[in-house]
Parts: sequence; structure tokens; C-alpha cells
Amino acid sequence: MPFARRRELTARRPQPRLPLLWRLRAYRLAARRRLALALRGSFDPYPQPPPVVRLSPSAGHFAAYDAAPLTLHHARLDAADIVQWQQIARAKLVELLGLEPQSQPPTALLEEPPQERGDIVTKRLYLRPPGRSDIAVTLVWSRAQMAGPRPLLLYLAGATSGVHIAWGETRMPADALRLGIGADLARQAARRGYLVACIEQSGFGAREERAMHPRSPARCVDAANHALLLGRTLLGERVADVRSVIEYLSRPTAKLPAEPNGLYLFGHSAGGATAIYAAAVDQRIDAVIASGSLGFIRHTIARRRDPEGQAVVPGILNWLEMDDIVALAAPRPFIAISGRDDHIYPFAGAQAVIDSARPSYARLGAAQNIVAAAGPGGHRYYPQQTWSAISEMLATPEHSAG
Repeated sequence: MPFARRRELTARRPQPRLPLLWRLRAYRLAARRRLALALRGSFDPYPQPPPVVRLSPSAGHFAAYDAAPLTLHHARLDAADIVQWQQIARAKLVELLGLEPQSQPPTALLEEPPQERGDIVTKRLYLRPPGRSDIAVTLVWSRAQMAGPRPLLLYLAGATSGVHIAWGETRMPADALRLGIGADLARQAARRGYLVACIEQSGFGAREERAMHPRSPARCVDAANHALLLGRTLLGERVADVRSVIEYLSRPTAKLPAEPNGLYLFGHSAGGATAIYAAAVDQRIDAVIASGSLGFIRHTIARRRDPEGQAVVPGILNWLEMDDIVALAAPRPFIAISGRDDHIYPFAGAQAVIDSARPSYARLGAAQNIVAAAGPGGHRYYPQQTWSAISEMLATPEHSAG
């Protein structure tokens, strides 16, 4: 008999009625639990272990973090070894992320007609990389700013309702609030003369899970777990998407509205994590701007709750820490931006990573190419600090055109 049918028949059988005494005990415990949750926000009926005993899983993990070997840590190298170290560490990171050693060319499925949005033009593309879900990419530019070669800026949003906020579109109530604090970075970039490619990240917006029912309440956990079954990571799949987009946009057949002159990668929050790792493994990226996304692994995602596992890379602390990932971008410009009161990636943590990675930049004669900029508040976009740092560090469109 099929399992589903057997379960259906079992469910129809009358269930035994519990004795009154046991039902009363269950009701009493339920009442105690509800009262504790109302008064204290938690219910823990278990006895406290002796002080020397650590039973919580996190306690063992926290102790292990301090002993993590970091076998490929960049700080152990001599100056002459930095390029060789990058080759070895980059190959190991590709392996840990579950990436293919080489990016596979995507197939262009569909290009939608351009849409006029005031002074901004958008054009949606759909790409199909081998073995992964399709990628939605929206090109954003200003007709008034497209004379001559333009820097190409790849844009990755964070855990929002989708990348559409980048060009100023609202679809959910919170979008208007985000735009009120300057989340339309792609529109701002287009008005400054950049050609922008906005990549919808797996798990967000148009790429949320819609083919599986039911799905988990946390929108990225299913994708993260299913990727692990294939020896991949969700972060690695997002990095692979970035590589596929670069592969496509680098072709003459892409027919971009301006000739690319430099390839920059901007990401905020979850998008910033993707940007950091993508720059570490893909040397075609000329510069990376990571907003609200930088901190030592042991001090951030390893010590807080994570219902989705978006930035979890199995085994990474056996080999590398975040300053190593940043050092893999050297000598290319690296800009980190974070709020001083950011509860996820505070500026102090971002600055610590930058300071630790700077010696590797210095070994390549590029100590000036790595900076951190602070915003005055919490976890959000900081347009003023972002554009100020970019103008000081990178070639502007005006310089590119000239």
C-alpha cells in the first residue's frame, strides 16, 4: 500500500482518549508555559547545569572558533609569497563555495523592450546559466549620460523586497521607506554617468521561491539547504550568478548602450556579502564597494541567530577568515561602508577587517586602495559616504569619458 494512502487511513482511525489526570497535567503545563512567555518571553523547564558544564551547541562552537586553524591565513606570509598565496587561497575558496572552477556561459533567454522612467531608462534581461535558476538582470542608464565609454557598475541589493528599489520603483510598503533614505543607488549611479546592471539575487524579489509548496517561512533557507545537497552553497550560487552576468555582458552581442570602461561591483548587506566573495574569486572585477556587509566571520554570522544560512560556507574557518577574503581582492580597490550603530555589521568590525587585510595590499604596493567609511546610523544605505569614497578611490565617469 502506498505510504500516503496508509497515512490517510491511519489518520481516520479513532485516537485513544487520554485519562483525565494526564489531560489535566498537560493543561497545567500549557498554562505555565503561556504565563512564562507572557511575563519573560521564554519558557525553559529544564534544570540549570553546573557552571562548568556547557550543554548549548553554541558554547562548543564558540570555543572551537577560537581554536580554528585558518590554515591559509594571509598574515603568515612573507611579502614574496602573496601572489602565490592568492592563487592557492582563491582555489580553496572556489572549492568551499561549491563553484565550478570556470564560469559557464549563460544563455540569453529574453530581452524586454526598454522602459522610460523619467530621465532614466531600464531594460530587463533574462539569462539561463547551466544547472541553476534563471537570472533577472535590469540595465539602468541615463540617456543624457551615455556619451563615450562608461564604467559598468554591477548592483546587488540586500534582503529587501527585490532589486527594483535600486532604480526607484516601489512594490511593497517598505520600499518607500528605503527610498526615503537613498536606497535607489542604481538610479543615482546612472545620473552620475554609470551604466548599471542590477542583478536580482536568488531568494529575493522576483527570484523568491514560488515553484515549491509549501515553502519555509524564511525565504532563503530552502534554497540554502537544497544547494548543500548538490555540494554547493547559496552564497556560492549567488557568486556564480555574478560571474555569469559578467560573462554575458562582456560579449559584443550584449549590445550595451555604452562601451564598458571598468567593471565595478556594489553590494549592500546580503548583496555586499556576495560582492566580497565574487571579487575574491573573479579577477575581472576592477573594484568592489561593500555596504553594511563586512566583519570577521567569528564575530558576526558565527555568533548570532541565522534562520536562513545565506552566508554560511561549510568549513571556511578551517582555512580562511574575512580579512583573507578581502585580501584576495588585492591590489584592486576595496571600499567598505557601514554604520557606526549597525547591529549586523558595525563599522568597528568592518574597520578591523580592513586594517587586518591592509598589509597584504601593502605587499602589492596598494595600501591606499583599501578604505573603510563610516555612516552615522544603523544598518542601511549611506549614499553620501558611498559616493564620496567612490569619487576619491575610483575613476569617475567624467574621468573615463575624458
